[in-house]
Amino acid sequence: MINRYYQLAQNVYEQISDLWTITGVGNPARGDSLDVVQRTLEHGGVILVAYAEDLSIGTAWLTHDFRRLYIHHMAVHPLWQNHGIGKSLMQEAIQIAHELGFQAKLEVHQDNPAANKLYANFGFEPLTGYTAMIKRDV
Repeated sequence: MINRYYQLAQNVYEQISDLWTITGVGNPARGDSLDVVQRTLEHGGVILVAYAEDLSIGTAWLTHDFRRLYIHHMAVHPLWQNHGIGKSLMQEAIQIAHELGFQAKLEVHQDNPAANKLYANFGFEPLTGYTAMIKRDV
């Protein structure tokens, strides 16, 4: 089961934050605090959470700029990988992009072949000629 969250309670945030830590997508330098996540939700973002009973086993954080839907922190608990959870999360994210009429965009590390394969299966292609850059100290 996948839930869409447009606001996060502290306990839900803690569950997904733990999942982000377990899967390596969470990083304090990224500014993944509850306040930051909540602010993105107040501006049209969505958090998708996949559950097995009461356990959070997968997540995707969706934001947008009114043109593109950005898929962040797509993560599936290691014990639940290869069970279709990532596929279900991606289907839900693509559905939301379709509902909004936005292109979908994401970043994936080149050393993550499983995620690269999943995203390619959904029609995502590398943006050749682009370099991902960030300035974290604003």
